[in-house]
Amino acid sequence: MHASFWSLLPFLIVIPLAMWTRQVLIGLMAGLLVGAYMKKFTWLGGIEVAIHYLVKEVTSPGNLRLLLFMYGFGAFIGLVRVTGGVSGFAQWMNRRIKSARSAFGLTWLSSLATFMAPDFRIITVGPVMKEVFQRLKISGSKVAFIIDATSTPLIALIPIGTAFVGYMVGLIADSAHHQGFSLTPYQVLLQSIPFNFFSILMLVYTLYLTFFKGKSEEKGAVDPNDCPPGIRTPFRTSPQVGYFKDLCKQDKALAGKKNTGASSEHEPDSDFPDPVEIVSESAAPKAIHLIVPLCLLLGFTFFLTWWDGYTKTPSFWEALTKADAGKAMLEAVFITLILSFIWYGIHRQPIQRLLFGFLQGGNEMMGVNVLLALVWALTAVSTDLGFITYTKNLIEHLVPSLWLAPVLFLVGCVISYIVGSSFGAWAILMPLGFSLAAGTHTPIPLITGAVFASGSFGGFASPLSDNTVAMATVMKLPLMKYAHQKLIASLIVGIASAILYAVIGWVMSR
Repeated sequence: MHASFWSLLPFLIVIPLAMWTRQVLIGLMAGLLVGAYMKKFTWLGGIEVAIHYLVKEVTSPGNLRLLLFMYGFGAFIGLVRVTGGVSGFAQWMNRRIKSARSAFGLTWLSSLATFMAPDFRIITVGPVMKEVFQRLKISGSKVAFIIDATSTPLIALIPIGTAFVGYMVGLIADSAHHQGFSLTPYQVLLQSIPFNFFSILMLVYTLYLTFFKGKSEEKGAVDPNDCPPGIRTPFRTSPQVGYFKDLCKQDKALAGKKNTGASSEHEPDSDFPDPVEIVSESAAPKAIHLIVPLCLLLGFTFFLTWWDGYTKTPSFWEALTKADAGKAMLEAVFITLILSFIWYGIHRQPIQRLLFGFLQGGNEMMGVNVLLALVWALTAVSTDLGFITYTKNLIEHLVPSLWLAPVLFLVGCVISYIVGSSFGAWAILMPLGFSLAAGTHTPIPLITGAVFASGSFGGFASPLSDNTVAMATVMKLPLMKYAHQKLIASLIVGIASAILYAVIGWVMSR
């Protein structure tokens, strides 16, 4: 199809609709359907084209491998939760905290064992540290901020063993495939890490806040309008804030009836827990059930990544960059799951419990998998409509390369804040960023780092982010007040990041 302005229409549909509905999936689905009907405008033609692109992209070996990895990683998280690994690790931390400084130190050190996913870190560390810091009379909002800042911003910088890595590599691979770049996706990811300025600067700021800024002796205030203590936030990739608020209202209404003497015999339970959490409460807490599987996962991921690259080059570090990281990560997860089942079986964990944790944990990742499939299909149909060619010709004449990174970062911050999803913002911006980089000859690692940084901004600061909702719920903080606190710090760090992107872009363009 001839490249024209209309090739932009699918993406022009995605971004406003995602912002308006606060649902990235709805925007992506609408964009895919619009692009499909542009290809074949008949009653069923657009549906046929959309399904064709979905099937084509999902069945691609590299994409299918990523979908399996995401499911397997979720299954791994489910296993370590239902077997008492998470609660055991929490108890281990609690026994070793003697002072505020050691509590903050352990909060940072806990990221070594809980860095796999932001929500996993929040629901693992948050409840433990809440009780510890209340005993030490430290502000709950400060504790929440530190745990939050060592979740998404930190995990976005870790290139191995996280739920982010597989997703990031998949997005880079798909965008690079449509652009024809020679670098491997994992090489691009590694080279982009130093350019994720928002995550880096947010961690620096958090270190200052933790150990150098004056300690608060005031306990975190609990807003009477907060949800009752029974509400828990499940480990999900994209919880809905509206649904969360409805649950709060229902829980308050039930509590009011009980206080007035109304019968609750046939009323629904006011608690809405995560099913995995219910099962995990009956397991004996054992930190070893988290430590051993985690060491297996990291060890096999590192070894198999090196081994795959070793067949191409004898150099150790070159082997890591030339390896097929997606293949190695999937193999590592698969082996870890098998050995974990054996490990838990030796320790007499019921097979029903293990299967429940495996399936429930894997199903938690299905939302991300659906998002990935829609992103791939949308990118493919947009490419066939001439999106890349038109964008390249347009941007070459309008945007100087030195301004591309800061502009893309700021636009991405707005999108990710409104949408409240790092994954969603990355999915929208990565194909566009690669196209713009090709048109302006801007270094790919710089653009990739700017995209990941902008998504980290929204994932951390937005009141619609699952991290913000989960952290506010765990710490019993007013949601909007806590989100406002994070936004102030995020804006300061975001402005500094934009300036850095402008400076680096100017230096690289010389």
